[in-house]
Amino acid sequence: MNDEPIRIVIADSHEIVRDGMANVLKAECNVDVVGYAADGYGAIKQCRILTPDVLLMDLDLVNPTGLDTFDRIRKTAPDIKVIVLSSDATQTEAFMLLSRGAAGFMPKQATGAHFVNAMNSVSIGYACISAELLQGFVDLRRNVSRTGNIYGLSPREVEVLEQCKSGARTKEIASKLQISVRTVETHRNSIYRKTCTHSISELEAVSNTL
Repeated sequence: MNDEPIRIVIADSHEIVRDGMANVLKAECNVDVVGYAADGYGAIKQCRILTPDVLLMDLDLVNPTGLDTFDRIRKTAPDIKVIVLSSDATQTEAFMLLSRGAAGFMPKQATGAHFVNAMNSVSIGYACISAELLQGFVDLRRNVSRTGNIYGLSPREVEVLEQCKSGARTKEIASKLQISVRTVETHRNSIYRKTCTHSISELEAVSNTL
């Protein structure tokens, strides 16, 4: 049995949250908190320099966004197990990040015991997700059965999404799909709402999970 401590980095914009997580984990788990980060670039740098076993990362990081930070770390350091934290976690976010290599997805409101269980599970190779989100995966499965994708996008919304991914502008999309500019905007707003995204770059990530 390996008695070496789990080397972790904690990335969150609030010092009190970072310290709180560290104190709970150090008291209940065999961990060594080797680094902290307050933004995305800090997390990327800490992971590159320290090569931790696990990164606990808030999805609401900025500079760059949490999603961009996650993608960069997964690309440059795929062996680091990333547990993503979110204050308003959704099933679609969880599914998207787990499908792209996250080791876990936890609400920040989870209890200390839940974080301890998550850390212990990830350290031995299991994925972790809260019971509430796991139950929500049933709804995502219904979406797949009904529409062919986890977000419940209509066939036309999928077409608009693919055009957005290709870089087409609103008028170009309207012309290619033979619909009005206003209809394109309506579909795009619906896609943002259903996928919990806010930008074209985030939509590109969504399209990879369809």
